[in-house]
Amino acid sequence: MPEVVTNDLIVLSGAGVDAGSNGATYTYDSDPAANELVDVLDGVTFTTPVGSDGETIPTGSTVTIGGTEYTLTEAYSFWGEFTKIDPGTGDPFTDSGQTVAFTLTDGSGNEINIISPSDDFKGDPSLWSPGQITEITVASDPFDSGAINEDDDGTKLGDDAPFETACFVAGSLVDTDQGQKPVESIAVGDLVLTRDNGYQRVLWTGHHAQTNASLVARPDLAAVIVRAGALGGGLPLRDMRVSPWHRLLICGQRAEMMFGEYEVLVPAIHMVGQSGIARDTAPQTYVHLMFEEHQIIRADGAWSESFQPGAKTLAGLGGPQRDELLALFPELADKAGQDDYVAARLSLKDHEARALLAA
Repeated sequence: MPEVVTNDLIVLSGAGVDAGSNGATYTYDSDPAANELVDVLDGVTFTTPVGSDGETIPTGSTVTIGGTEYTLTEAYSFWGEFTKIDPGTGDPFTDSGQTVAFTLTDGSGNEINIISPSDDFKGDPSLWSPGQITEITVASDPFDSGAINEDDDGTKLGDDAPFETACFVAGSLVDTDQGQKPVESIAVGDLVLTRDNGYQRVLWTGHHAQTNASLVARPDLAAVIVRAGALGGGLPLRDMRVSPWHRLLICGQRAEMMFGEYEVLVPAIHMVGQSGIARDTAPQTYVHLMFEEHQIIRADGAWSESFQPGAKTLAGLGGPQRDELLALFPELADKAGQDDYVAARLSLKDHEARALLAA
């Protein structure tokens, strides 16, 4: 039977679009309980009925997601407005164009509801502007299209995932060859203690100062505070603040048993809710330290990561800082160069982190 691959499928947490959804909004929120835009699926392969027209995916087509087979039961088309955050400036803007929504239903009646910018968005897929999606609005009366038309299998949302700014908060005390120094005072050329390679020279530093206004616009970037002793073994030695996607080193036999590694990295955001670990809603100044290789360094007595450049972390930098970094390391401008800058440890996903910390 024919197969059609589709991308850019934004999974909704609740009810999907129907004929009466004009004016409905679907919003991203850093609080999982309130978030309505929960995931983006790419490379999803539909099996279409015999005789289907080319790249058309009609209702009745089937797809397997997470080991469960679903059937495409509804499909709607409408004009959608996507509110996004510019990755260079942090300013909100709106992109609008033809949008599709559809429902997948399994044999037990369970549904996955999806919204996706159409392949003929604005008549030209290249007119899609990168940026983190914060809200999707249904801006016209949806009509029952009976099918999804897949004109190309490219992705528009590759740059639209949430920015992952991994950094320390100013005031963090980092171990250097001169003793502990506030992270914001460390300069290019300074030697910082690493867990694996002794003292290593800093090759680049970056800073980002939040304001009340920027934090209101991007509450998901509020810092995480790790109280003294919250990581166990008396660590950190003092209250520690990091960006939400900054990864902390967690060690132990449980990690080795579950993931085959005695030491793993866990994003701070995935630890929120553990005793002594919470969000800090005050504006902060974030500081990046980058070395020739990704390193594990010690701040406030606890080991955690240095800056690792990747698509999401580079998107989280301001334009001038990103330009400066790419001028120093032009190979980071493409995915191959980013992939060569490998992580110092295995990094856990949300569900893996929560399973590890559940003991």
